[in-house]
Amino acid sequence: MVLGIFIILLCLLCGCTETPQNTYDSTALPEQIVSHIDDAEMQLIPSGSFLMGNHKENIGDEDELPVHEVFIDAFYMDIHEVTNARYQQFVIATGYPLPPLWHDSKFNKPDAPVVNVTWQDAVVYASWANKRLPTEAEWEYAARGNLVGKMYPSGDIITRNDANFGGEEGNDIWRWSAPVGSFIPNGFGLYDMAGNVWEWCFDEYNAEMYATSPKLNPRYGRETAPDDENFRILRGGGWSGSSTDLRVSDRWYHLTTGSTIGFRCVKDIQK
Repeated sequence: MVLGIFIILLCLLCGCTETPQNTYDSTALPEQIVSHIDDAEMQLIPSGSFLMGNHKENIGDEDELPVHEVFIDAFYMDIHEVTNARYQQFVIATGYPLPPLWHDSKFNKPDAPVVNVTWQDAVVYASWANKRLPTEAEWEYAARGNLVGKMYPSGDIITRNDANFGGEEGNDIWRWSAPVGSFIPNGFGLYDMAGNVWEWCFDEYNAEMYATSPKLNPRYGRETAPDDENFRILRGGGWSGSSTDLRVSDRWYHLTTGSTIGFRCVKDIQK
């Protein structure tokens, strides 16, 4: 009995707690699929764990801390942000209202990301496409693309050759949003995980919940919420922001929408 007590105390002192196990083996799944409703290419994001949050001292905000380990089940994610062309398919099929900037020539090119969509708009689209919005943890895990402790999807440095943000320079020749896929993808084969448009996530914003959510597939928030009640998380930075906004750990939140806000969807693995 004394030996048993000693082992328990030793585990507590060493932090030897039981590790949540991923619940789905993704090794036999196809790396890419095409969504049968909106015809979007989707990339397999394999199950695994990562350290979520800001790894760099004196950079970022308090709500990006503490860095904490998160375990994520496998899922599929849209390779690109939802474009105007795909959103138009949704509008034609459902009769859903067009976004306010639909007729603005700066933003309405077919291969540009749809913008000025609310969180509710994104949720309705995702439901129509038999998908959903990514959780905040899923988004950051996917954006990191298997890089550990880096600031951006491309590493610790990002330039306008890597993403669309903050002006026209280098490969970033666009003053507003760029056609999706105009820059190199990250390690998971996802495009525009930094810059172009901010992307809605499922979760409600809550600084405290960031560190206290369950380690396995954390998810925080109600399925629906009025615009005037709950801030929802946005990730990735947009075409008008600075490089600081593009960090994979940077968290923004909003009640409504704007010309820098779009989204992409994810799809659960059928178990």
